[in-house]
Amino acid sequence: MPCMKKNKGVTFIELMVVVVILSVVSLALYSTFNNGIKIWQRINKQLPEEDLDIFFDRFSRDLSNSLKFTGINFLGTEKRLEFATLLSSSRLEKRTVGKVIYFYEPGRKVLNRQQKDFAQVYSAEEGMGTETLRNIKFLRLRYYIYDKEKKEYFWKDESSTGKIPLAVSIELELSDDMQAYNFTKTVSIPVGG
Repeated sequence: MPCMKKNKGVTFIELMVVVVILSVVSLALYSTFNNGIKIWQRINKQLPEEDLDIFFDRFSRDLSNSLKFTGINFLGTEKRLEFATLLSSSRLEKRTVGKVIYFYEPGRKVLNRQQKDFAQVYSAEEGMGTETLRNIKFLRLRYYIYDKEKKEYFWKDESSTGKIPLAVSIELELSDDMQAYNFTKTVSIPVGG
């Protein structure tokens, strides 16, 4: 009897089964990898609300700790605010009286905070500055004043008398890649008036 050789190749059906199994495994791996990337992007996405909460907390604390201090007047415009307050000085390594300046740069769309401790104010040194908020389309500061002559309260766009107002209001519009967010915060000043 002649010896018949068996075909050692693969049949079409076997090949199709392998292709289907590889497709299912590849799809599962791709789906897992894609979901992992989406989760990573979501976790690392910078949320404007988080930065804003931190800013409002610091802004409120600075204004609540403001005080009347000879040589450091309260000056405020729609885009800039300077006042005396209690602050932590890294240079002096303690809490001390100093000056805080908030100023908006419309060209860069950035709100900056600069602080100078007592020694830096009187020696005219530059203080420590930081960018507190980015991507600001609009910013306006307003000041709540009591007029003793007219015996009435009102909001002003400027506080250049050197007197501390009763409150400060900040309106701003933040924008990210997707949309714009409008926020308003009013901070009462205990020593104002």
